[in-house]
Amino acid sequence: MRRRVVLLLLVSVASGGQSLETRIGTGVQRGVDLLLARFDPKAGWGQALGTGTYGNVGRAYPYYAGPTALVCYALLKAGVSPDHKTLRKAFSFLRVKHRTPGVAYEISVELLAVAERAGAQRCPDFRRGALRARRTTHRFKKPKGCPFPTQYWTWMADLAKKLMTFQARNGGWRYYPNDFHSGGRADVSSTQFALLALSTASRCGYDVPDDVFQKARFFLLQSQQKKGREVPRAIHVPGGPEDAVDHARGFPYIAGSDVMPYRRISGGMTAAAVASLLLVREELGSDEQLEQAILDGFAWLGRYFTVRVNPGYQPFLQGSYHFAYLYAVERAGDIARREVIGGRSWFVEGANHLLSIQREDGAFVDATCMNPKDVLGTAFALLFLTRAHRPVTGG
Repeated sequence: MRRRVVLLLLVSVASGGQSLETRIGTGVQRGVDLLLARFDPKAGWGQALGTGTYGNVGRAYPYYAGPTALVCYALLKAGVSPDHKTLRKAFSFLRVKHRTPGVAYEISVELLAVAERAGAQRCPDFRRGALRARRTTHRFKKPKGCPFPTQYWTWMADLAKKLMTFQARNGGWRYYPNDFHSGGRADVSSTQFALLALSTASRCGYDVPDDVFQKARFFLLQSQQKKGREVPRAIHVPGGPEDAVDHARGFPYIAGSDVMPYRRISGGMTAAAVASLLLVREELGSDEQLEQAILDGFAWLGRYFTVRVNPGYQPFLQGSYHFAYLYAVERAGDIARREVIGGRSWFVEGANHLLSIQREDGAFVDATCMNPKDVLGTAFALLFLTRAHRPVTGG
């Protein structure tokens, strides 16, 4: 019934006589056109410019691989052909200048882009049944049935191998290996991108050891609030009681950090952690503790749900990453196959909000993220609007 209601909303919600589905298509195309026009052969889609120093290197964060890989991934998910001349140039830029970047975020998003370019959507799920035995870490010999060209298989394998070496002893990821910068060895944000990347590599046939996901599971469960307000269950669980209750337990950026803002519970980190736990469940299977952590995370999202800000932060606060929060909600909702969280149609509300603030030139500008705000904001908006992490079953 809930799915039927959402489908009716998609058809009936209108602005100027157009259905939401039509408006999404127009908005996505305008965003795609803007990003394609912004590509610079010498700099890709620009530098990710933060305001401080990151990690052990003691310098600002002027890296090119992250924005370019993120835009490549968003454009591919939006339906741009891998053979489009701009994407060909962009992947050449990454391959020649940033084939294996040095920061966990960049490695992760580049792996996602490379896998998508290589044919991840057409790949059978090598985590399932007899296919699991075919997985390999060989750089040149892809598993039988994987559609990747060898050069892209090798590229993805190198990124996956490097990313695994970045995993901290506590099971999470930070910017750099053994990074003690700013109050923590690992953070939920870097961890969720790493798990998205490694789960994709695993699904496409790269043999990521179970121990990697076991350690990540430990880190995520340790990061969740220990107590939370009792609230009605936020997502439908087939066969579950109608009056079920859970405890709204969210996640911070870094639990126990000596930097106070990093301990703030937020929607972005809670959605990212829930999506990460769902990916861990896909790899390792379920257990009672994991299931309750997921349900309690959804309970927090349901209780504090809004699409106008990243809940837990003040509106327009620099560094609150509003659109990245929406993308995290998309990941959690679609991986869990849930259209409603806490009685709210997260996709309909989020899509309407994003489309209402799209600029005339096609950009979705996120004033709360690092520069380039229009490029990064548009990429995250496209990933939300195209349901980029809707579960893939393979060819």
